[in-house]
Amino acid sequence: MYELFFDIKPQTSQIRVTIRLATLLSRKGNQVYYTHTSDSIFTMDLLKKGIGRILYPDDLQWFTPNLVLLDYLLKEKVSVYSHYGIRYMYVIARKNMGGTMIEQINGIPLLYLPPSPYQALSQSARETDFIDKIEEIKEDHSRCVIIGVLEEEGYSLVEIEQVYKAIKYCGINNPGYQFIILTNQGVIEEKLFVLPENISVYRPHDLQSLLPLCDMALVRGDGNANIECVFAHIPALEFSSQKLNKITPHRLEKQIKETIGNRDYLINQQKLLCHFYQQENLQIDNLANWIIEQLKKNKR
Repeated sequence: MYELFFDIKPQTSQIRVTIRLATLLSRKGNQVYYTHTSDSIFTMDLLKKGIGRILYPDDLQWFTPNLVLLDYLLKEKVSVYSHYGIRYMYVIARKNMGGTMIEQINGIPLLYLPPSPYQALSQSARETDFIDKIEEIKEDHSRCVIIGVLEEEGYSLVEIEQVYKAIKYCGINNPGYQFIILTNQGVIEEKLFVLPENISVYRPHDLQSLLPLCDMALVRGDGNANIECVFAHIPALEFSSQKLNKITPHRLEKQIKETIGNRDYLINQQKLLCHFYQQENLQIDNLANWIIEQLKKNKR
């Protein structure tokens, strides 16, 4: 019926929030594509559902979709689609509860998409080996596994260096904690020098396979990892930029103990939030129908 093209920022959580809408549009008989930058979540399962990939922007010379669903965080690409005369709408992940699903920005629809429960992705051999190691740690029920996901986009290395130092001393003082720090910065390991045995540093992995193995998480309050924690039912200690600058080993230790102590309550709150998001996801079918109706109007 129509050809629709998702141009989404290449972050797993940003892309994942669009998959339900893309799948519904495909089921309704439309051709749906993503840019090649979506490879972080692209699986054979999506290809089997008829959702394809194209290169950007080279393929736009011969591929002219009826509509581009453009990540609002990539709004600078508007000029490209305007150049080719391609219609577009903005999409963005909803961070707050409630509110409308459709707004207008300078006459262009902005679609708010709620977080969706994730599905398992295929793992590389390296990731499988890493997960096996965490599972071994989990066999010791006296250990509390704490994952640190603090390096989301826009972070400052100086900003999080202090919290990593606090984690190091918290690990030394609490051998019952097993910290797993996900970082892209080799310099972090150099600056922390010798780490205690209960702190491991790894390159980032897809969180959906890791979080269920953890007891709690340390995340950026303005990042996407906290949403991942909600669906995994893993209590998260959130840090704003202001909190990161003020963290001390003593303060971190106190906050971790409070989070672990309130674990059951926090998980129950996450379950309630999950239920809300699941209800919101039921509205995406109406959103898919609305998009198709707008395309029909444009065709008349």
